[in-house]
This record gives sequence, C-alpha cells and structure tokens, in this order.
Amino acid sequence: MFDKVIVDWFCLINSRGIGPKTFWSLLRMYKTAEEALFRVPEQFPRAKAEKILKAFDGNIIIATDDYFPKELRRSTLCPPMLFLRGNKELLKSQKIAIIGARNASANGRSISSRFGENLSNYLTVVSGMANGIDTGAHLGALQGSGNTIAIVPFSLENVYPKENLNLFKRISKNGLLVTEVPPHKTPDQGMFSARNRIIALMSVGIVVIEASLKSGTMSTAKIALDFGTEVMAVPGSPSDPRSSGCNNLIKNGAPLVENYTDVLEIIGYKSEIKNEKIALNDNCSFPNSRSGDIMSLLSVDSPTNLELIAKSLNMDMQELLYNISELEILGKIHKCSSNEVVLNA
Repeated sequence: MFDKVIVDWFCLINSRGIGPKTFWSLLRMYKTAEEALFRVPEQFPRAKAEKILKAFDGNIIIATDDYFPKELRRSTLCPPMLFLRGNKELLKSQKIAIIGARNASANGRSISSRFGENLSNYLTVVSGMANGIDTGAHLGALQGSGNTIAIVPFSLENVYPKENLNLFKRISKNGLLVTEVPPHKTPDQGMFSARNRIIALMSVGIVVIEASLKSGTMSTAKIALDFGTEVMAVPGSPSDPRSSGCNNLIKNGAPLVENYTDVLEIIGYKSEIKNEKIALNDNCSFPNSRSGDIMSLLSVDSPTNLELIAKSLNMDMQELLYNISELEILGKIHKCSSNEVVLNA
C-alpha cells in the first residue's frame, strides 16, 4: 500500500482545475495535501488513485523526497511528483542535457551520439527521447557509461515515439525514465512543454545540437537561460535551417562547443580529460546490432523498403527500426521517406 501522503498528493494534483501553481499555493495555505483536499470542489477519487498507484510498477517520488531533483524546486511550476522506472540513484548525480532537432541530419545525430557517449563518463546525460538528436544522445550514453535519464512527455505505459520502444526498454534497464504524467492520463500537447521544462531545470548545462529558430528545443533553451542554466551550442551551416537556432544562440553569447571537453570546461567540471574529435570513428558500433546484415541489402542509388528488409532478414519491425536508427546516427544510411532507406555515398 502506498504512503498516505503520496495518495493525498496524487489526489490533489489530479483534481479538476489543479495545476502545479495552484497545488503549491494550496499547500502553502493549508500545510498538507490532506487539508487542502477538503477545499477542492471536485476531488480526484481516492479509491481510483489507490488503484492506479497500486498498478504502477515503478517508483514515485514527491517533491519532499531526498531523491527529488532540488533544481526543479526553483520553479513555481515544479511538478509535485515524479514517476520513475530504472535507476533513481541517477537523480542524485550531476546532469547535462543534450537536445536538438527531431529531423536531425546524419552528422547531427553522430555528433549527438559522440557527445552523449563521452559526457556519460563524467555526468548523467539527460534528454527527451524524441527522434533525432535526443535519440542519438541516449544511445551514445548507453554506449558509454550507461548513465542517461530520459524525460518523457507522457505516462510510462505510453511509449513515445513508438519507434523508440527498444530504446525505452534499454533506458529502463540501464538508465532512468522520468515523467510527471501519472499512469493512464490521456496525452495532450501541453505535456511536451512540461517535459521540456524539467529538462531545462534539472541540468547544470544544456548542449544544443541542431535547432530551428522556432522550435521546442529553443523554448527549452530559453527556460534554461531564464533560470541561469548554462546553454551551449554546436555551430552549423548558415544554409541549414536546422542550425539557425544554434547559430543564433552563439551570436547572442552562448558558448560555442565543438567537443565534450569544451562542455566540461565551461561548466567547471574538474577531472583529467583527454581531447576528443567530434566525429564518430568508423569502427564505432552498438551492442546487439545487425547493421552488417541490413547494409548488405542496401545500395547508394536505389531506395530499399523497410518491410522488404524485415522480411528478408526475418526481423521484427521494431528491432529493424532500432538498428536503422543506429545506422543513421553513425552516418551510414539515410531515409528517403518514412519507410525507405539508402546507403550514404
């Protein structure tokens, strides 16, 4: 049975008309969630709350818990509770965020993966498990020390995006999944903004790799800057819209970073570090990869259908998509459409 205080907090934050700001206002006024609930016209049913919490197979922490990231408490929009799956000890570590475009270039993905792999040996890599840069950062961190936290937009039984199911499973075993969204809550667009706020607040610094000027990535960077978090950017081509946000950040004073050692120096991390090139080595590989089998079916000129690849190799589509993502990050292939790929020349 869950602690009574956790049930009280759950009922209060999930009652109609109650968001984080109102929650904290009520708690300041009435001292406990139990007392505050008496003043709420439409309470979330306690029996339903207990049933949901009992069915949840992960950890739940409230803002007074020792594991709760103290950095989140800086905001009046601090989530009262977090739902976890994985190694919650990572919440006590120093964290660095790597974020960027979902439609990232092959080069952007490889840079993200390299940053994630190397930085994970010093810090815990935080990102949002979206396609593109986020995926690269998480996969790189898993290739390194494994220290990575995915802040996901929806509840933990609602994997998003679907093609990252295998990544979701790997992080739950080797890293940590975090969300403020309770089980069985219907997804909505506002949950992405809430996810981005957590990423911005809980990290000592944020590395931006490819971002257009008007994007969720830039909104996250703005939140971080407003709260005094160091925002760094990897420069890109002026002709690529995906680099316009990064280049703008640099023009406005954000430190330019080219490798992970730049990041460590900027945030003041004290450790013996070696200089590292930004590009991935040709022999870099991922565990359990069937990249060789897949690449043997591809050509530079003629796109190959993913369903045909899966059938030829007798692979599950989710497994294939996971391997395709890895090959994209390594810059070996690129997608011509949502279901066709070719080898990079």
